[in-house]
Amino acid sequence: MVCVKYVAAFAALLGASACEKSTQQQAVPAYYDVAGYVDKQIAALSKVKPTVIKRAQMAGNTQHLTLKTLNWSRELELFKQADINKPALRQSYATARPDSLTYLYTLKPTEKNLTVRRLMVQLDSATHQPRRIEATLATQNPLYNSERRIVLESGLNQADQWAIQHYRLSGFQHLVIADKKAFDVEGTVQ
Repeated sequence: MVCVKYVAAFAALLGASACEKSTQQQAVPAYYDVAGYVDKQIAALSKVKPTVIKRAQMAGNTQHLTLKTLNWSRELELFKQADINKPALRQSYATARPDSLTYLYTLKPTEKNLTVRRLMVQLDSATHQPRRIEATLATQNPLYNSERRIVLESGLNQADQWAIQHYRLSGFQHLVIADKKAFDVEGTVQ
């Protein structure tokens, strides 16, 4: 009877420690939390509604716009797509730290089907917030080929809050049955 109590207690302790380790593994992201940062910025920008000076160049046509109202979720969607912090991607990227403020993630050669090919996050030395996020996203299949290079730059705004100051999306889309279409869009947050 005493043996059964010890075995039951040991099994319960072992089970509790296994749950604890599983929770700890889930809590520690493998890569920098780009989606979390972008989500916070979307919420802040949606609340403040800053003016944005936007330039869009597509198919040789350039537009210059000054906008006060933007759907920030849609505007920054590609940056959320650059998030590689998913359990299935945990072993898919080589990690480098060129310096103490830079995270560099490069897709391993064995993982050719993933969209995010490269992601770099540079932190500000004083705030340890992302100062610059760069990513290359590519999609290739027999019918469609695209590459997008995205850059997000942040810093202190006029209200002394850490916020996005500039973003740029450039690249191309190419359907087999159509011409290659290049695009270059950038926005400066006032």
